[in-house]
Amino acid sequence: MTEYAREREHRRRSRSLLGVLYLAAMSALLAIKVGWVAALAGLIAVLVAMYAVFTVIVWRDGRAEARRRAAGAAPSWSAQLPVAVAQQLGAKAPGRHSRQQEIGELLGRLSLIDGELRWEPREADRKRAVDPVVWDRSWTPEVAPLWGPGSQGHLTLTGADGTVADLWIRHPADLRRVLGLSGAD
Repeated sequence: MTEYAREREHRRRSRSLLGVLYLAAMSALLAIKVGWVAALAGLIAVLVAMYAVFTVIVWRDGRAEARRRAAGAAPSWSAQLPVAVAQQLGAKAPGRHSRQQEIGELLGRLSLIDGELRWEPREADRKRAVDPVVWDRSWTPEVAPLWGPGSQGHLTLTGADGTVADLWIRHPADLRRVLGLSGAD
């Protein structure tokens, strides 16, 4: 994992912790107004709704992928590619194009086609002339699951020349299985 990836995950964990603290503070304020029983019931309802939404999103993504594979399509996963990595690998990316380092991630799909990993940008970015990125067999993949909802993972691709590319993916266990990597999630 690169320094950028570690910083991104640190920010994500910090935001998650702040969200939990905010929810706890709002529940405490609500408890003062309406009582502990109603506040606890409201908190439980919010948590169940959030869990249900994440479950539906992951389930729909899994079903869509199963339909694609059943129709003969190559295995693919939702993936986010950092803008800086796309530019480092020679892909044109949208943005400010100033002398500042580009930040953020581009949404797309990662596919395994003939042993090569290919990241395709989403349709809106394709219309803005964002190029796909291809990693051949010389790149070494490493897949790691990430903490949090939504079956999230991190893919690190290391080139023979030492170049490192980070991608954030959905369903890391499936990607690890398809790539034939060992290790437990």
